[in-house]
Amino acid sequence: MLSRPAKRDLKHNRVIEGKGYKRDDGLWDVEVFLVDSKTYSFENMHRGYISAGEPLHDMAVRLTLDDDRKIIDIEAVINASPYNICPQAVKNCQNLKGEYLISGFNRKVIKAMGGEKGCRHITDLLAYAGTIAYQTLWKEKTGGEANTISLEEAKSIEKKFTNSCFAFKKDGEVYNQYKEILINKIEKS
Repeated sequence: MLSRPAKRDLKHNRVIEGKGYKRDDGLWDVEVFLVDSKTYSFENMHRGYISAGEPLHDMAVRLTLDDDRKIIDIEAVINASPYNICPQAVKNCQNLKGEYLISGFNRKVIKAMGGEKGCRHITDLLAYAGTIAYQTLWKEKTGGEANTISLEEAKSIEKKFTNSCFAFKKDGEVYNQYKEILINKIEKS
């Protein structure tokens, strides 16, 4: 829990929500939503007037994936934005079809949609989608137990998570647990 804050006045609210679904056809849907709003009303050059609580940004992304986290389909929408032109920024999302949500995905997103080629908020949502996809498919593919993961998955964990955070610091407790699992799997294969 955060410490008690100083007296303050809320000005901006951002809500990001992500969900992962197993589809009846065996594929996966990962959806991420972003809504920004202000606590005050203001004039906007493109939209006229934006009322307090009305979404300044209202955006969503849906990725349809196979079991290998390959993007089979992608849909992105911008329902509300500060500029009329913003909804056009989602067209380059289609360039991500066929890509995999694996290590290096965010670099591919930036290459396909970074800067003037897309929308910063949509690229942020795609980064969240990668994490949500990993969490959604993890338990489904492994039963949620580290010792039930495949040799390929164990190698992947070591490759992409080493030194990625405090828990996975090289030669730390968690890192060494996965390293031991990997060694045991290599010895058994």
